[in-house]
Amino acid sequence: MRDEFKKWVSVPTRFRDLDPMNHVNSTIYFVYFEMARIEYFKDIGIAQMRDTGKSGIPVVSQTCNYRQQIFHPSTLDIGVRCAELGESTVHLAYEIYLHDTDTLVADGVTISTCVDLTVPKAIPLPGELRQAFQDFEGIGPTIGP
Repeated sequence: MRDEFKKWVSVPTRFRDLDPMNHVNSTIYFVYFEMARIEYFKDIGIAQMRDTGKSGIPVVSQTCNYRQQIFHPSTLDIGVRCAELGESTVHLAYEIYLHDTDTLVADGVTISTCVDLTVPKAIPLPGELRQAFQDFEGIGPTIGP
């Protein structure tokens, strides 16, 4: 539901997104999720918190539920929100709609894990990062399903 999302990104489809059947290829939906995730991370200030080359929060799992085909040209509205914070994980939920409509074309989830890149192994989310998610989402100390 659109009102659950504080962050929205509008993205036009590109000719290169199409498959031989002339609709957006299923793999491209993950690119759309990534585009929204990058903008979300910019908004919460994650770049300023990163210790470049030493830690990060890479995607370790992603799912997409395809609800309707997308044809080119289209503009998409992509919502992203933090659905759950674990000890070392961040679960982001996404919904993709045809621009300015209530036509849901896809939804999905990515799970990212905070990683010490020098080892590499999972580490707890730093307090500052956890707080940034909570502040942006406007919620208290726990985010859950």
